[in-house]
Amino acid sequence: MLAQASMGAPAKGSWGSYQARWGEGNKGIRYPLGAMRLIFGERDVPYQEARVVVLPVPYDLSLSFLPGARRGPEAILLASRELEPFLLELSVAPEEVGIYAAEPVPFVAGSAEKSHILIREAALAHLLAGKFVVALGGDHSITHPLVMAHREALGEFSILHIDAHADLYPEWQGSVYSHASPFYRLLQEGFPLVQVGIRAMDQDSLGLAREKGVGLFPAHRIHREGLPLKAILAALGRRVYISLDFDALDPAFMPSVGTPLPGGLSYRQVVDLLEAVFQEKEVVGMDFVELSPNGQFHAEMTAAQLVYHAIGLKGLQAGWLSPL
Repeated sequence: MLAQASMGAPAKGSWGSYQARWGEGNKGIRYPLGAMRLIFGERDVPYQEARVVVLPVPYDLSLSFLPGARRGPEAILLASRELEPFLLELSVAPEEVGIYAAEPVPFVAGSAEKSHILIREAALAHLLAGKFVVALGGDHSITHPLVMAHREALGEFSILHIDAHADLYPEWQGSVYSHASPFYRLLQEGFPLVQVGIRAMDQDSLGLAREKGVGLFPAHRIHREGLPLKAILAALGRRVYISLDFDALDPAFMPSVGTPLPGGLSYRQVVDLLEAVFQEKEVVGMDFVELSPNGQFHAEMTAAQLVYHAIGLKGLQAGWLSPL
């Protein structure tokens, strides 16, 4: 049976408010999944009782190689139905924090700017309602409006960017809204940035990273020297937003991405990094992006498991969960 649930989000940020803002009959608006709300896992809770909101953002109009990231949120939500609710490693059931999967954020066909406004407004509505937001992309361009919404609601923080690509181009293919550019824009906004797992960046991006004091921990160094957790933690501020592109993982672990590159991180390395950050820092929000389903269901399960594990870590950090 398809995991579909009734609507229950607040009026602000709801489908009705989007239609009111952009025009109920506006044919430029696209409502992915037929405006249908799926649930995360097997337990749905009323919005008012949820601490965590999983926000699907199926926007991928800025992709430059393989398409399909708009189907990533749906794939993760459907795969989450097959997860074991209890995580042996953490000795908790993350679903007990109360997880509400919101309606997917619509986008405006032909307008990245308006689409990003919709993403920012949707995230902000949930943040102002006191929810911890876990966004599912979609391409990596969505991180910019998500981060700006978090700053507006929660104040300043540093960014942990886990990815194969630096995404530090001023623009790509003529657009500042490209998935290759969000962290250039965020650096210009003054955010401290730490990048882990990088294995693709050009000379200009490397120069910019050095100029701006980016904490850079490329994958080749990690493989040669080990995961430098102490150095990564030292480079981050007290409060952290985490943005993870699934292509940070090696294609052996994550084959379903739009821009795969060899030499990536293992699932265990990513989990160890997340656990260290949650133990030492206050994580204010997260996004997981660029899963492009291609028929390899183990990749979708891996993505869903990683998201669920991260929610469990937040539950432990915030005191919402107690291990057995």
